Amino acid sequence: MSVRAHPSWFPWLLFLLMVLHSAARYTLFNPSFGNSDEPLLYVILVVVLWIERSSIAASLTGKEMGSLLSGLAFLGLDWILYTAGRLYPVMILEIWGLFVLAAGLVAALAPPQYRRSAFFIALSGTVIVVIGWIAPELLSSELALNIAAVSAKMISATLFPVVSNGVTLYFGPYSAEVTKACSGMNSIFSLTALSVLYLRESAQRKPWHILLLAACVLPVAIITNLFRVISLVLATQYIGDSFAQGGFHGMTGIFVFLVALVILALIDRLLFVAGKGYKQTGKTADANNQI
Repeated sequence: MSVRAHPSWFPWLLFLLMVLHSAARYTLFNPSFGNSDEPLLYVILVVVLWIERSSIAASLTGKEMGSLLSGLAFLGLDWILYTAGRLYPVMILEIWGLFVLAAGLVAALAPPQYRRSAFFIALSGTVIVVIGWIAPELLSSELALNIAAVSAKMISATLFPVVSNGVTLYFGPYSAEVTKACSGMNSIFSLTALSVLYLRESAQRKPWHILLLAACVLPVAIITNLFRVISLVLATQYIGDSFAQGGFHGMTGIFVFLVALVILALIDRLLFVAGKGYKQTGKTADANNQI
């Protein structure tokens, strides 16, 4: 199906220019670009829009318009978020605004049957930003302290003495600091983003299923990173600091992230089984009542 020229092209063209300008501002023209994972949010934005490409294509045809009221509501929220992100400046708010703007364009320009796509785009941006970035930023110091304390207790109780002082672990001639990455922050962001996309692309799930799976992201990320810290301490003690802080450090980060994904997939499967069992129990109870 060919997409004909139509005025609905122009809002999307403006949106594209806003995304490119925002991304260039925080990457190409940002000297500290390499020291932050936040620009990955632009990648997630592109992936979410790619998943909803059919609704975007439908909005470009201009054959049938959507809900002007829903579109204006999204655009009003976008104006608040994007403007706040530009004024301060705060990259996270600016990208959040871009998510909501895309949702508003779909809601207003795509046919009514694509309204769910608009809400998904807005929900994706909200979940990724709020749970994946803002919440971990608020909890990062406490998480690092708790990860360090629990790691010290577990190793001291089983292998060799480890003392925690704040976020620093002392053992033998060595010391190790539980950084933001090791406390689970990066995994929380990545797992949150992938969980949202996974829920959209996979089989249909009940609302309680989605909520429980999303609630498991934080504890799974923390637990897997706890064992990452323990493995780094063990590698430092038994092999050496140069080995533990070299390639092994990066490998453990990838490994615990993959383990966390596997755990979330298993939890997802268990929730499916539990849902089917509950449904089957309900059918049996109804049959008994009818008898």
